[in-house]
Amino acid sequence: MNWRVGAVLLVLVLLGQGCSRYSEERVYKAVHEKLVGLESYSCTADIYVKGNKQPGQFKIKQWFRVPGMYRLEVLEPAVMQGKTTVFDGSRIWVYYPYIDQVVLLENADSETDENLFLGFFLRDMLETEDIRCSFGQLDKAEVLVIELPVPGSSKYRSVQRLFVNRKDLRPLRLEMYDIKGEVTARVDFSDFQFNPKLDDDFFDKDKIGISMFYEDWDPSGMFFGSIEEAGEYLDFSPLWMYYLPEGFTNEVIQVVENGGKKALIAAYSSDDKNLVLLQKMMGRGEGDLFQSGELIYLDDKPAFYSERQDVRKISWTEGNIRVQLVGNLTRRTLADIARNIK
Repeated sequence: MNWRVGAVLLVLVLLGQGCSRYSEERVYKAVHEKLVGLESYSCTADIYVKGNKQPGQFKIKQWFRVPGMYRLEVLEPAVMQGKTTVFDGSRIWVYYPYIDQVVLLENADSETDENLFLGFFLRDMLETEDIRCSFGQLDKAEVLVIELPVPGSSKYRSVQRLFVNRKDLRPLRLEMYDIKGEVTARVDFSDFQFNPKLDDDFFDKDKIGISMFYEDWDPSGMFFGSIEEAGEYLDFSPLWMYYLPEGFTNEVIQVVENGGKKALIAAYSSDDKNLVLLQKMMGRGEGDLFQSGELIYLDDKPAFYSERQDVRKISWTEGNIRVQLVGNLTRRTLADIARNIK
């Protein structure tokens, strides 16, 4: 359906939902005018995602262009700062600065993150007649609340609601609810800009011929409070870090999955220093396929060392587990930590 024609039909649907008083009609008319002219937007988004054990919280910069191209850049937490996801409508590129890798997902299904975008919420509005609308307050703002089902809804994401400021028509919040009515995801929008100019190459990412160690990650995954808790969901026994420089604290423990295989991410930080430990079980015949760099030894254990700008990485295998330790620490400190991962 044409976006602008759909926007007109959307308003007709809304006006038929029982919200027909004059003041309400003026609000919907204003919403209609915004939709008709919507080609792109940018914003800062504070995201909360309910995890299996521990919630994930992020601040990201978000750009979107109709009908469905987007770019995300993580601002917080600091240990994930710079992670960038780009979707051009058919392919997803993900850049992980803390492991200095770019992953290209050909013909990928982008549904994992769609519920975090206003643009996809509007698309869903155009494709359903099951729309409920009301007026209320969010903090101190008078808002229009639009509710509709999540397409292909699951027990974790069943209903979605958009909160729009009645005064300036800027979206303030987008929420997802499970079948029990509990919030499972929330996006608070700020610095929202309608129709910024976004060139085509803004949604492209150069293909970089580097390790595809974590190709096809599900970027959502599950968050945990400890390695021990995460270990219950892995298909291997995770290694433990028995030495960590003073002042470092854990920021993120996450299990990500693809094709039935799971990987563990544990991220640490201290002031401006970052450290990430990644573990994944090797598939049959993988061996050292993606190992590259300078051959070094961690005591009697062979490993590979590489660096790019201020990011240093040590990679090795421990039994059937492939391990990467990445950070902006000195080479010696990184090697000392690696020797104590068992």
